[in-house]
Amino acid sequence: MFRRALALAAALFCSAAIAYPDKPLRLIVPFPAGDGLDNQARMIADRLGPRLGQKVIVDNRPGAGTLIGVEAAKQTAGDGHTLLLVTTTYAINPSLRLKVPYDPLTDFLPVIQTTAIPLVVVGSPSFAPNNFAEVLALARQQPGKLTMGNSGIGTAAHIGMELLDSMAGIKFNHVPYKGIPPALTDLIGGQLQMLCTSPAQVMPMIRDGKIKALGVTGGDRMKLLPNVGTVQEAGVSNYVVTAWVGLMTRAGTSPAIVERLNKEIAAILAESDVVSRLTVDGSAIVASKPDAFAKHIRTELDKWGNTIRSAGIPRQ
Repeated sequence: MFRRALALAAALFCSAAIAYPDKPLRLIVPFPAGDGLDNQARMIADRLGPRLGQKVIVDNRPGAGTLIGVEAAKQTAGDGHTLLLVTTTYAINPSLRLKVPYDPLTDFLPVIQTTAIPLVVVGSPSFAPNNFAEVLALARQQPGKLTMGNSGIGTAAHIGMELLDSMAGIKFNHVPYKGIPPALTDLIGGQLQMLCTSPAQVMPMIRDGKIKALGVTGGDRMKLLPNVGTVQEAGVSNYVVTAWVGLMTRAGTSPAIVERLNKEIAAILAESDVVSRLTVDGSAIVASKPDAFAKHIRTELDKWGNTIRSAGIPRQ
């Protein structure tokens, strides 16, 4: 009897997996249309649809530090027909926000980490230091005086630089902006001394000499900026901060569906034109398995939670 029940359960499980997907999929993106992350989502969606035999519709739900999009995804069924694009903010929000409408470990299942993005610290043309070792030396001489801009409270750039404060024994004056464009205006004009952001946002201005690259936050130098040292090279051992991007689905989705989504998306990320487009700004393709992505998220939750508490950053 037990064997018969087990065989029936296995048959039903396989039948459900074979039937998937039986309707269009939705990919919720907690960022505006036209954003760099939206472009990545649409690139994947356009290629995933034909592989699954169903259209994948990108649904932009920006706002509230990604919480609007995540909450919308939480309201969906755990059947693999909804995907959610997540970034480092997914692991930062639970320690930073007063009200977070999701449990990062139980409400969603990791499908795949798509990319990792090292950040770059750039300086105003009038800012004296020309590399990050000089930045650290000046920061120690003038604690709390050097301005370090970011695109908003709770971003990887913001919390990543707070982590640097702790590890290097320094203190920057962190200046949050509502996006990168106004921060760049102040940086070029000299009202802001430094800005931490993704390479894609600033590479054209670095090439044109309007701003200068001072350091990168990854473990290695970037191919795009081979002459710019890492923060580790400047003397902060073990300092590595990379923003990351991935896809998740609602908890309750069967392991077979998660595995199929992972397999199809990993294949997309291996396509030569996709690699070229996603790595042009210094990003690295990760294409992790679900278990590896789950482990990464747990590590990031601990890392950023400890950073936020140590820095005394109040919940927003």
